[in-house]
Amino acid sequence: MANIVGERFQITIDKEAREALGIKPGDRAIERVEGGRLVVDFMPAPHRESLLGIFRRPDLPPITDWQAVKDSAWDARADEIMEALAEDSRRHAGDR
Repeated sequence: MANIVGERFQITIDKEAREALGIKPGDRAIERVEGGRLVVDFMPAPHRESLLGIFRRPDLPPITDWQAVKDSAWDARADEIMEALAEDSRRHAGDR
């Protein structure tokens, strides 16, 4: 079905298309031009119901290697702890 572009350059997504694609209010519409055509990808709104909702970013591909994400988080936290311990040691070294 054809839709008319409104004064604010908005269009309505037909009910059949919304249902087929699972589009819900609050979802993000990510637009790009490919070969002279407008292509729109829909991404669910950020949520905290799952790790995928927490970590998903529209400018990055979906996370497929969760082990790498976990390893990176553990490494970053270990670095923070080691820096805090080193700072504490430097501070206590001055007490002598």
